[in-house]
Amino acid sequence: MSDEGFSFKLDCAPDVVTPKALGQAVSAFNKMLAVANASDWRISRMELHSIDLAAEPAVVDEAAERSFATLGVIVRLAANDTVSREEISRFSGVLSPLNDLVKETKADVTVASRGVEGTFTPATLTSLTRLLIRGARRSFGHVRGNVDKIILQSKHRTLGLIDRVTQSRIDVRFGPELDSIVKQIQMGMEIDVRGFIRANDGELLSMDAEELIIISTEHHPLVTAEDLEGTIGLDCTAGLGSVDFVSALRDNAIGNTADGGKR
Repeated sequence: MSDEGFSFKLDCAPDVVTPKALGQAVSAFNKMLAVANASDWRISRMELHSIDLAAEPAVVDEAAERSFATLGVIVRLAANDTVSREEISRFSGVLSPLNDLVKETKADVTVASRGVEGTFTPATLTSLTRLLIRGARRSFGHVRGNVDKIILQSKHRTLGLIDRVTQSRIDVRFGPELDSIVKQIQMGMEIDVRGFIRANDGELLSMDAEELIIISTEHHPLVTAEDLEGTIGLDCTAGLGSVDFVSALRDNAIGNTADGGKR
């Protein structure tokens, strides 16, 4: 990649990369470009086995310079340079997929813009997330969505939830008093969570659950031959056999078409 570009590399051995990690990495890379209004940049390098991605603008114009300025802030976040809480809040949508990727792979993520590098380590991301949450607004509400992660440990109780409205992901923390209902929850289930929500500029960051409700889907048994008995009279064919009745239906349909009617 030339200096006129942006790169994203997962610092781990190729043989530990899973399809899930690959998806998370591409999502994080895409969100970084999106927040910098650089989604129309061209991919200049893509090594999926080791997850080494790069993109650069088709033309280095004023818009590209603005994108580079934003990507430069992301690199400064990774380099753990002094940044304001306002700057961090701009990139809350980037930190979430990065956190997921680092937790999945236990690896660092190195980003570079115009030759300047920075590395997101687990410690860096923890520090940034804490600062972001401290500055977030806290309110009571509810979120409904599908479960994509379940962690039920003595010191770590978390559900991953895909918000049904925004399709964004939110981590839901819960206390031991909700363990019994969490044990009934399976991946992909739809649930309604009520509790305290932390949000920043309208984007959900995390939630402390007070109540979990599993949304049950009604089961409708399949219709059987016995269920159909009596719904159609024995004279429905007007005395015609099955072959003659079907032929009459076809003739009628052809006649309607010839007259300009709808089939």
